[in-house]
Amino acid sequence: MPGAQKAKLHRAASSPERFHEMLVDVFRLRVPNLFLMDAVVGMEGNGPASPDLRNIGLILASDNAVAMDAVMARMTGCKPARLRFLQKAKEVGLGDYDLNTIEVIGDLKPLLDFKLPPLGGEASLRNEAMQTLIYKRTLMRPEADPELCTNCGICIDQCPVSALSLVDNIPQVDAHTCITCFCCQEICPEKAITLK
Repeated sequence: MPGAQKAKLHRAASSPERFHEMLVDVFRLRVPNLFLMDAVVGMEGNGPASPDLRNIGLILASDNAVAMDAVMARMTGCKPARLRFLQKAKEVGLGDYDLNTIEVIGDLKPLLDFKLPPLGGEASLRNEAMQTLIYKRTLMRPEADPELCTNCGICIDQCPVSALSLVDNIPQVDAHTCITCFCCQEICPEKAITLK
């Protein structure tokens, strides 16, 4: 999901259980045909920005996201049935997390002593700093640094809603038009766009 739309959904979910269900609701809008998981380096503990990184050295691929998440959950020492989003995905027919129904090609080796986050999400829901961070993310808008910007116009061309225009040779955002996808920040070759 682009930019701050994730943060808005986090805030709108209002409870850990509803957040898990919302993930499945969003996923069902357009179920992809192929799923890739970059598990070369994984994050342990309480995210979304835990400093506890671990070299795992894997890339997983599947034609079913529920199966892939179930396999990765099992590898980290978490029973897939404990995850509400997998329960709901199974209920609505998106796949099964029972490892007896999943064909695994390769070795399914557990990641010993993997530090799991609190599974319910209650920790972040009651964490005022986390809730403030989520809310602030929904208010951010892109801003070009005049020292770094070369006026190439790529950000303007790539904006899906034409929210950027040149003002005095610097891209300026119309905050009312901006959908906070932050494509401009990602595409800028000079890294001149920051979020404020």
